[in-house]
Amino acid sequence: MIKIIASDMDGTLLNSKHEIHEENIKAIKIAQRLGVQTVISTGREYETVAPLLKEAGLRCQCVLMNGAEYRDEDGNILERINIEKSKATQITDMVQAVGMRSEIFTSHGIYTTNTKEEALKGIAHMVQHFEKFPSFKDALEVAKVHPHFKILKYIENIEEFLCSEIEIRKILAFYSDEDIISNMKKKVNGLGGLAVSSSFKDNIEITDKLAQKGLTLAKVADKMGISRNEVIVIGDSFNDYSMFEEFKESFAMGNAIPEIKEIAKYVTDTNDEAGVAKAIYKALNL
Repeated sequence: MIKIIASDMDGTLLNSKHEIHEENIKAIKIAQRLGVQTVISTGREYETVAPLLKEAGLRCQCVLMNGAEYRDEDGNILERINIEKSKATQITDMVQAVGMRSEIFTSHGIYTTNTKEEALKGIAHMVQHFEKFPSFKDALEVAKVHPHFKILKYIENIEEFLCSEIEIRKILAFYSDEDIISNMKKKVNGLGGLAVSSSFKDNIEITDKLAQKGLTLAKVADKMGISRNEVIVIGDSFNDYSMFEEFKESFAMGNAIPEIKEIAKYVTDTNDEAGVAKAIYKALNL
């Protein structure tokens, strides 16, 4: 019997317009009425997840920042795993040395060492990638009112920031050159004790090695007395890979990367065709 359904957000639960498909909302509510715990498992921080859930009328527990945080339905933090400050310092030095745009996810929000103009261009790039805008100019206009841009905070002195009491959960860096991204992954992996993944080809996402979606979800399931085969996971990208390693009852999205499709037990429809809902119905024999 399925007791937990865990779904990624971007490219999975959300369609290309960054909205939760009505059929996905309906399927989640049906699952919840049947007593199935639904979990959002995302690289996002809580501040941009909560409004989407509220708008959809959903109450879900959340694995956040790729597993660095776990929150209950009311947003209370139940688990958190931080990056050691010494390693965070090394990472930021390495990222800045090659001119990568970066964001630091913390206990007090998301910070960036970039200027407001640089941050806006970066979010416009993200919008263009996920929402398939043909024009960067149009994506830039959307970025100006994007929730992620609105909550960004700016670091004036990186040394003072890293020496403060702020806890660092995740570091996200972007660069258009995939070779530089690949080399940076190797360098960060060389520091040891870190998990390095990506949501798409031109970014790198860094957390503590224990802060991975699959590991955090497994820890929660264990605490609830739920076995691995009673958990369904749904995702599309590299930062979902640990979920597919931990839980064999898995669905790759139709738009998932090949590596996720290869490891998944099933492949459902795309995020624009309510693939999450179809996975839920299949898992629950509805």
